[in-house]
Amino acid sequence: MVEKVDIIVIGATGFTGKHVVKELAALSKLSAYKTITWGVSGRSTEKVQLLLKEIAENDVDTSTILTVISDVKDENALSNVTRRAKIVVNCTGPSTLLSEYIVKACIQTGTHYVDISAELYHILNVYRAYHKLAEEANVLIVPSCGFASLPTSTGLILLDKHYKGSLHTVECYVELHIPKECYFGGRNKALVHYGTWECFVHEMSNMKKYKNLKKLTFPEAQNEPLPRELKKSFFHKHEGKWWFTYPGPDTEVDFMSQMYFKEKMGKKPVHFKAYTTMPLIVHFFIIIPLVFIAYYACRLKCFRNLMCKYPSFFSFGLMSHKGPSEKLRNDLKYTFTLTGKGSDSTAKPYTVKITGSDPAYRSTAATVLFSAVTILLERTKMPKGGVLMPEIVFYETNIVERLKRNGINYEIVDSQPDNINEIVVSTL
Repeated sequence: MVEKVDIIVIGATGFTGKHVVKELAALSKLSAYKTITWGVSGRSTEKVQLLLKEIAENDVDTSTILTVISDVKDENALSNVTRRAKIVVNCTGPSTLLSEYIVKACIQTGTHYVDISAELYHILNVYRAYHKLAEEANVLIVPSCGFASLPTSTGLILLDKHYKGSLHTVECYVELHIPKECYFGGRNKALVHYGTWECFVHEMSNMKKYKNLKKLTFPEAQNEPLPRELKKSFFHKHEGKWWFTYPGPDTEVDFMSQMYFKEKMGKKPVHFKAYTTMPLIVHFFIIIPLVFIAYYACRLKCFRNLMCKYPSFFSFGLMSHKGPSEKLRNDLKYTFTLTGKGSDSTAKPYTVKITGSDPAYRSTAATVLFSAVTILLERTKMPKGGVLMPEIVFYETNIVERLKRNGINYEIVDSQPDNINEIVVSTL
C-alpha cells in the first residue's frame, strides 16, 4: 500500500478536481515526470472509485495511486491526508468556506499547498492568519494558481525579469473569445460549472469586507500615487475596442506581490492594471448592470441563496449544475496582452502575449498542477515559507517553460533590442 506521495489532489471528484486529476494522469506518462507519485482525496468512496475507473480506461495504472477518503471539516481525517503528501493541490470550493481547514492542516503537517482560489477576501484572511505560521514552519501556501491568476503572474515575471531598465507600469488586456452559441445557442450554452458560480457569489458578498481589510493590512500603500497612464475612465478605447476593468483577482494578487517585493527586496512597486472587453451591446446593457446588481444584492443572504439555487436563471444560462460541454470548453479561447513600460517615457515598451483555450478547466488544471510540480522540482529557488502569491514563489523558476510545453503559449510581441532566445531558460 502506498503510504506517502509527492502530490495529492483534495476535492478530486469535483468538476474542476476531475480535470486536474486527468491532467496529472496524463503527465505521469511523460518521461520527465513519470517518477512523480500522486494520490487523490474526496468525501465519497463511490465517486473516488468511479474517478479511478475513468482514469484506468486511459491505460493508467491506478494501483499506484494513493486514495484517501476524507471530509475537509474533519480535522483528524484531513491531517491524515496532508501528512501523506509533500504538496497538496486544493480543488475544493468555495474557498471562503473550505480552504482554511486545509491550509491549517498543511502547516501542521509541513505540507506545501497550492489552490485555484479567486476569492480575495479569503486569500487576505489566510494571509493575515497563517503567513507567520507558514514562515516558521517553512511551508509554502500559494493561493490563486488557476486561470486566476497564474497567466498574469507568469507574464509579469517575464516582463520584470527581461525589461531593460526599471519596469514601472504594466497594462494587461484580457480577451475571452466566447463562442457565438453562448449568446444565441439556446439551452446548451453553459460556460462555467455551478461550483465556480458559487465562488463568484461568495466573492461578491465579501467584496466590501475585502476592501476594508486591505486598508487595514496595507495602510502604507493607500497613499501610493497611481501613474498617469493607468488613470483611465471605467470605459476606454484601445486598439479599436472598448474596455473596462477586468473583474478577476489578478490586479489585487499582483498588489500583494509588489508589497512583498518592496518590503523584502527593496524594489519599487510595479503598477499593474487589467482590463477586458466584450461586444459593447452585451457588456453595456447586460453584463455591467448585472455585476453591479449582484455586488449589492449579494450582501443579502436570501438573494445569495437564490443565486446559488438558480444559477442558470441569474446568469442567462452561462452557468449550470451540469457545466459546459467539452466542445464549448475547447472553443473558448483567451488572450492576455501585457505591455510593460519604464519610468523613462522614451524607453520602448515590452509586450508579452499569453494564449490558450478552456480557461476555467483545461488551463486551470495545467496552471495549478505545474505550480505544484514546480515547487516539487525547484523548491530551493523559492522563499522558505509563508502565504505567498504565485509571482513571488515562481519568480526564479522555469514554470513558464513547463506551461509552454503543456498548452499555454507565451509570445514576445514587441520587445526591446535583446536576444529573445534568452527570455526563458529551458531547464527542467
